[in-house]
Amino acid sequence: MNQIPLEVRSVLMPVKSGQLMLPNASVAEIAAFREADQLSNCPDWLLGMISWRWKEIPLVCFDTLIGRPPKKMGVRARIAICYALGGNAKLPFIGILTQSVPHLTRATEELMEVDPEPEELGDSIIQQVLVHGEKAWIPDLDAIEAMVETALAGAE
Repeated sequence: MNQIPLEVRSVLMPVKSGQLMLPNASVAEIAAFREADQLSNCPDWLLGMISWRWKEIPLVCFDTLIGRPPKKMGVRARIAICYALGGNAKLPFIGILTQSVPHLTRATEELMEVDPEPEELGDSIIQQVLVHGEKAWIPDLDAIEAMVETALAGAE
């Protein structure tokens, strides 16, 4: 009996210091960049809140979250609106700042492998991989959601 190859349609999202890889189904929309309404008493990786489809959602700078210095965003910057799956009705989405327009890719065993030289990037990364020979980080959206919830609880 032939096995059906496992394939996950994914999105590669460029950030300043690398690229994130997420299942396409976890991304609700790629929105135009807009400045966030800043919150006080928040970590620097939480840029503030943006309005999207009549909801206020938090905007995360992934580079800062993993300890990389923030850089000015270019004209091609976008926001990936990701589903928050933790069950918090007040936090149905999280925005992640991207350097430019993400692009679709396929994740299969043949096209992807574990990065043999991973970097120390903290708990917000589940796995570091090579996709078509290029480095990509698979973020832990549950951990990021928990970090955002904690940060928002202390914000004003």
